[in-house]
Amino acid sequence: MTEKVFLSIGSNLDPEKNIDQVKIYLDSNFKVSYSSIYKTPAEGFSGEDFLNLVCSFETSMDPLELREFLKEIEEKMGRTIDQKGMSSRVIDLDLILYGNLIAKTEQLDIPSEDIEKYNFVLEPLCELAADSIHPVLKISYREIKNNLS
Repeated sequence: MTEKVFLSIGSNLDPEKNIDQVKIYLDSNFKVSYSSIYKTPAEGFSGEDFLNLVCSFETSMDPLELREFLKEIEEKMGRTIDQKGMSSRVIDLDLILYGNLIAKTEQLDIPSEDIEKYNFVLEPLCELAADSIHPVLKISYREIKNNLS
C-alpha cells in the first residue's frame, strides 16, 4: 500500500546547490512533485536567508522508515548534529504529512505543527495541495492560509 506524503525542504548554506542535490536523491527514489522555491529570512537566529519548498510523492515506506531515509540523505549531504533547532543548515528534510495519519510521538509530528506555524511551509504546501484537508483541523490548507493572513 502506498501513501501520499509531503516533505518540507530548506537550506541556507549554499542553498541552490543543496536543493539541486536533494532533488537528485529524491527523484532517484520517487516520482516527485515540487513547489516553487521561496526565499525567507532565517527565523529564530541570525543567518543567511533560507530557500524553502515542499515536495510530494507516493511511497510504500512506513513513516519511521521514511524519516530514517530522509535523515540518511541529510547526513550524506553533510548535515551534522549541531545543525538543529534554530540554526543554519546544509539541508533540512521534514516529513510534514503522511496520508491522513495523525501521529504525535517523540519521533513523529504528523501532521507537522510547522504547517500552521510557518508561512514558508504553508505557502508552498498550498501550491501542491491547497484544497486537501488537514487531518486534524478538518479544513483545507487554503483556508488555514487565509485564516493566517
